[in-house]
Amino acid sequence: MNTSVKILGYFSLFFCALLLLSFQDQRSVKLTFPYKQAGLTDREAAAHLLSRFTYGARPGEIDEVLATGIEKWCAKQLEGGMADDKLNGMLKQYPDINLSNTEVENKYPRQAKILRLAIKDGFISKDSVNKGYRAAYKQQINAFMNANGLKPQQELYRQFINQKILRAAYTENQMREVLTDFWFNHFNVSIAKGQCAAFIPAFERDVIRPNVTGKFGNLLLATAKSPAMPIYLDNFNSTADGRADNAD
Repeated sequence: MNTSVKILGYFSLFFCALLLLSFQDQRSVKLTFPYKQAGLTDREAAAHLLSRFTYGARPGEIDEVLATGIEKWCAKQLEGGMADDKLNGMLKQYPDINLSNTEVENKYPRQAKILRLAIKDGFISKDSVNKGYRAAYKQQINAFMNANGLKPQQELYRQFINQKILRAAYTENQMREVLTDFWFNHFNVSIAKGQCAAFIPAFERDVIRPNVTGKFGNLLLATAKSPAMPIYLDNFNSTADGRADNAD
């Protein structure tokens, strides 16, 4: 077997094993990586490990892994308890990622709701909707939003995406972040689907992130109960008349 393929195979197995281990009690887990059987030196193994289980090695990080010990480094990453003071300070510029779903709905209403409220409060005339004068119409909508502390949903998405980039670049708990992204993509909800998009920040924050190293059953159940998932799957359109289908 080609050496590079063999090495890739070992680390693919490592990744699958770590996914399983992420749902175990880490106090009972002892990691042993047979990388020397694949012909890797300690430094090569550390570099490859960082390329697979983090968002990329930072300057001096290979030496840090070697000083800690490869298996011990992985165990610490699975625990995910390292301080992230620098990252947390940077995240303060995006306060709305901490809003509840109800708060998001109140602060970032969809366009149709904004229009209804603006008409109700007399900021615009119902007869003027879709009647041209788009610049004046947009100005009226913006004036209504500013007067009521409302924001466009694009601002919420901007804060959500930026915080993900910061976490990937600066968190000390890199493996937990990689696992969060893995399970977030596995239990996918689309930001392009307007009905569920506003629920995505809370979905990642309260459903995915806290459960990536817990029990898989808890993660699965939490995703099913989150508003983002059933709305994304159009469950509100799933109806039945109570009659069983006739079997042939």
